[in-house]
Amino acid sequence: MTLADFEARYRADPDPWGYTRRPYEREKYAETLAACGPGPFACALELGSSIGVFSSQLAPRCRRLVTLDAAPTAVADARRRLADQPHVEVRLGKIPAELPAERFELVVASEILYYLSELELEDTLAGLERCMAAGSRLVAVHWRPTGPERPLTAADVHCMLRAQAWLEAVQHSGGTDEYLLDVLERR
Repeated sequence: MTLADFEARYRADPDPWGYTRRPYEREKYAETLAACGPGPFACALELGSSIGVFSSQLAPRCRRLVTLDAAPTAVADARRRLADQPHVEVRLGKIPAELPAERFELVVASEILYYLSELELEDTLAGLERCMAAGSRLVAVHWRPTGPERPLTAADVHCMLRAQAWLEAVQHSGGTDEYLLDVLERR
């Protein structure tokens, strides 16, 4: 999917993937939060934050939370959703080009990395290596079914993550039949 495709979906439906209404999303968010840990995290980054539904659940565990999404309509909705949380900064930007330069204790990548090409994923991982502090946590969760809009599968992405020499897998729950979930730590 191109950025224009994402933007068109958000303009046609403010919640095109059912983040606020699907039981799948509620269950996945609960498991993802558990994998993140209780915090508090000094500074966390959420990649592909969409309309900010998960961000609003993660924010209480963070002293500072930076979210990043490339779809302007989604970012505008997330800013409205998170407006009462001044410690959350919702940024418009693409990965890997606009990864923040700050240091993060927690990075969450939920159902976003498989939209990247293999080269973009490699560049994203190089950027994360630079911005993740030693001992920080990367929580990755991706939907298992394949689709023509995603160049990589969940298995491809998680295999690449676990193969990084600078990351150590600390939890591979396997997720569920619907999604993969891995927790990795920065060496």
